[in-house]
Amino acid sequence: MIAATGLRWILTLIFCALAAYGLWRAFAARSHPWTARLAHGLHAVMALAMFAMAWSWGMDLPGTPQVIFFSAAAAWFVLAALALPNGPEPRLRALASTLPHTVMTGAMAWMVAAMSSGMSMGAMDAGQAHDMPGMDMSAPGALATMTLGGTGDRWTAGLLALVLLALALWWLAKGFDTGRLAPRATGGAASGGAVHAAWDVGCHGLMALGMAVMFVLMV
Repeated sequence: MIAATGLRWILTLIFCALAAYGLWRAFAARSHPWTARLAHGLHAVMALAMFAMAWSWGMDLPGTPQVIFFSAAAAWFVLAALALPNGPEPRLRALASTLPHTVMTGAMAWMVAAMSSGMSMGAMDAGQAHDMPGMDMSAPGALATMTLGGTGDRWTAGLLALVLLALALWWLAKGFDTGRLAPRATGGAASGGAVHAAWDVGCHGLMALGMAVMFVLMV
């Protein structure tokens, strides 16, 4: 999807690092609830999908299974907040805290669906692309190899880019504040928990920022 080599590699490194962190948190944090570890796993899968989408071979991956998976993941965040025990946290507050993850996962499902409906899988090879319904092929040297052709789709992609950018700035600011205010005592449970919380929120911010860039390229 991305023609600019430098930008492609920057996003590749970001998404691969986020996937590795998500998998580590999913399998290493044995003391955490299974819902939290599953959420980390879902974010890792989404990071891997974004990494694949940055490369031309990623367009050859089947779109329908991805749309189903990420749609189900978006619904799971909502259902988990409403149906599963959240300790002392009220359900409405838990739902509000999961809505950004629902938006981000749903946006991922929409992106895959838009890309799949706008192009025929396998119609592009490594060195040649043809115009397809719903997609505009960019000129050589452009940042993206293809953009959405429909006005409605382009407006939707632009709106999602703005929403994801806002989430990225909010998460990154929150992550910096959490890390700055973490207890200074090294080795303590409170200190370790605060550091992990800061990294978790910061990684969510980087994921949203990378996705916002991808949506901008589609406009």
